[in-house]
Amino acid sequence: MSGSLPLEADPAELIDTEAALLNALPRLAAGGPWALDTEFMRVDTYYPRLCLLQIATPALAVCIDPLAVRDLSPLDEALRDPTFPKLMHAAKQDLEALSVHGNHRVSPVRDTQIAASLLGLPEQVGYAWLVEHFHGIVLDKSQTRTDWAQRPLTEAQRRYATQDVVHLLSLWQVLEASLRAEGKWDWFEEECGQLKVEEAGPPWLRLKGLAQCEGSALSVAQRLCVWREDQARTLNRPRTWILRDETLIALARARQRSLDALSRLPGAAPGTVRRYGETLLALCEVAAGEAPLAMPEVMARLSPEQTAAVVQLQERVKACAEAHKIGVTVLATRRDLERVVCGLPVPKLSTGWRSKILTLG
Repeated sequence: MSGSLPLEADPAELIDTEAALLNALPRLAAGGPWALDTEFMRVDTYYPRLCLLQIATPALAVCIDPLAVRDLSPLDEALRDPTFPKLMHAAKQDLEALSVHGNHRVSPVRDTQIAASLLGLPEQVGYAWLVEHFHGIVLDKSQTRTDWAQRPLTEAQRRYATQDVVHLLSLWQVLEASLRAEGKWDWFEEECGQLKVEEAGPPWLRLKGLAQCEGSALSVAQRLCVWREDQARTLNRPRTWILRDETLIALARARQRSLDALSRLPGAAPGTVRRYGETLLALCEVAAGEAPLAMPEVMARLSPEQTAAVVQLQERVKACAEAHKIGVTVLATRRDLERVVCGLPVPKLSTGWRSKILTLG
């Protein structure tokens, strides 16, 4: 099959005006399945900045420039059209970038990384690996760290972006056929149906070092996290640009709090103290007198008996995964099994295709 594919994709047609987008839509809509990918930047912003949207059909490949074409809403009907699939690889971040850019929704998604994992290929496998594995084509990786916000786009950038979608179409033919032949199509549809832009949980759950905080320090840390998250969203800046994790933890645990003491905390930038110092001290004073916010279920340290039970379950999962030719952690992670042993719910193991092939009781 590799002999029928080009060694290097030609740069896709560049769409950088509203008129060009409207002109391209009928041609794209007539082309069957869409291979879809995005390029985005998230270096100095809280939200991903969509910089390019690539679409390929069997007859046409385009690169749509959302920095020039601000209104992509003409695409929305096709993006949501249930009659033809949208082929993507490791789709979650791309779906987030599209959602943030203009609340663009994509359906139905067919994720080739999920397909590969259900076929026993390496877990979290990359697109380039799949292209080389199935087609013998080594993709150009020279633009992996390129600045996608720069304009004009170079031909090398456009060629790199194009290759990320043109091979998806032929990969999909192979993967779909294998999923159906192995009786895993329903599993695949179930997994893809659960793809969505995930809702963020409480911001303190992402805080490194939260376990160091107890009592009033935990209450302060939680509320500092909420404040930092609000600031980061409002200013569209990375949360650590507002207040670094180590500074937040040290401030929450501090016995004495003042502007001078704040300036001497680990990682405290002069700009942070100058802009937010008084606000942070006032927030700490109030939070220290309040109870910690609700925490999710936390597993206690496993007993030796529980650890042994987890090991036994891992062996059972491994045997089941080998029997069905899928990755072990695709079926269940160690964390999943620890929750099972502790009597905590693991919805993905009690419903759907996993519950039909794996018995842990």
